[in-house]
Amino acid sequence: MGKILIVEDHAVVRAGISHILEQEEGLEVAGLANNGRRALEMVKNGLRPDIVLCDMHLGDMTGIEVAQALQLQLPQVGVIMLTIEASEKYLTEAFQAGAKGYVLKGADNDELVYAIRKVLQGKNVVCTGLAGKFKELLLHKKQMPPQPTAIDLSERELEVLNLLAIGLTNVEVADRLFTSKRTVEGHRLSLLKKIGARNGLELIRRAMLFGLLTDTEEV
Repeated sequence: MGKILIVEDHAVVRAGISHILEQEEGLEVAGLANNGRRALEMVKNGLRPDIVLCDMHLGDMTGIEVAQALQLQLPQVGVIMLTIEASEKYLTEAFQAGAKGYVLKGADNDELVYAIRKVLQGKNVVCTGLAGKFKELLLHKKQMPPQPTAIDLSERELEVLNLLAIGLTNVEVADRLFTSKRTVEGHRLSLLKKIGARNGLELIRRAMLFGLLTDTEEV
């Protein structure tokens, strides 16, 4: 049974999402929160959701801040952003903060449920509408940095890149790959240089645009 915490500041939307999910076999709405602080308080007090379905803009916090805080309180939880923000900037920041899914509020019920089930399986998901938008940007070469003719990444560099893209820290990547933090930091510096990025956020953004990420699914 996948337990879901819904974090949404609009009561009607919150109730509507809850009603949709309660009809689905294997899903249970374990809690409802009208802002970020309330959601974090519920987790602190013992609520253990498998999924946190979170709006990007809440009254007291952003969804990005909620995702970051949950990484400290409950790192195994799958945060899915449910938002109107069809933006590369927000998408990149969400995954960098530890979110596992990004679904637009214009998505239909089936897409939302599919995204939840995929995140429960340990996958990352991006809704069709947003993934399609980015593919169009790539096709027409709009709003993106110049793409190198070739990016020669080793198998280990690709592993490090994809783990960083799902929000893991250098230490967590090192643990996952049974290597040292210093080795991971070396790979990260190499990735920054090869992909032409100035920082971690730009690294993930460019890697996404260049099609170098393999672990993120489209819904």
